[in-house]
Amino acid sequence: MSRPNPRPDLDFRPVRNGIDYLFSAVEHLTAGDDPPDDRDLKYAVLHMQAAAEVLLKARLVREHWALAFQDPGTADQDAFLTGKFKSCTLEAAIDRLIRIANVTITPKDRAAIKALSEDRNALTHYGHTANAYQIETRAARVLSFLLTFIHHHLYPQLTSEEDLELVEDRLSRLRERLSDINALVTNRMNDLSGELAPLADRTVQCPACTQWAVVVGEPSPECRFCLEWWGVPHGAAMHYGSTAVSEDFADLAPCPNCAKDLVVLGARVAHNKSTSIALCFGCAATPPLGDVAGR
Repeated sequence: MSRPNPRPDLDFRPVRNGIDYLFSAVEHLTAGDDPPDDRDLKYAVLHMQAAAEVLLKARLVREHWALAFQDPGTADQDAFLTGKFKSCTLEAAIDRLIRIANVTITPKDRAAIKALSEDRNALTHYGHTANAYQIETRAARVLSFLLTFIHHHLYPQLTSEEDLELVEDRLSRLRERLSDINALVTNRMNDLSGELAPLADRTVQCPACTQWAVVVGEPSPECRFCLEWWGVPHGAAMHYGSTAVSEDFADLAPCPNCAKDLVVLGARVAHNKSTSIALCFGCAATPPLGDVAGR
């Protein structure tokens, strides 16, 4: 079958390019009636991460083109215009957007982008094994962030009528697909609600997929949503602490109930997500913060 234009020129300016990557990622996640297979998930990760990088850097360039360079002090306009330069990392782009461009990117959104980037790097450089539920929830979170980011920080500055129409059309269709992805997550959590509801006082947010589905106090803790498994409570507690409490999280406190160093200070559980508590990942005890904070 012949193409409409067999030899088209390549015309993917930054915002159009980023949205094209984004649309491709979502197509891999939602096309057809069956759940995405491993190849769909692979390209969803690669293209979602590419979309994030292109779109965030597009906003950075609008602040000043030199900010896209790894070292802005060596920025050269000719190199920028021809694309012959080493650009900053995605992490650096986020830092510069927050500190220089005054763009709000929450720690939760940043963590989701970072996790997706780690998946992408693993797939690109040496292969990767990940749970499908993790990939879908991470992709849904990054997609939700990017839709808002495009709407507030990129769309208002578009001047080409053609670009405006294309972006409007793609964003509308992406919002519909986001609902489909979120529906997959919601349906699975609904399926788990019966077994998780009685355990809400010792269920924490999974550091891998962010769903409230890790029940502590079990010898081999795992996430009941994405099936991430840590083998021993210590591994789950450290991963949770460094993800959900603080990036600088380093130490577990001793538990006055089981005498094991498995207490996370600053944990939150499903039945009261707004309150920080001390929670033992070994026996699920919740000792008063004063009993363990000073130890």
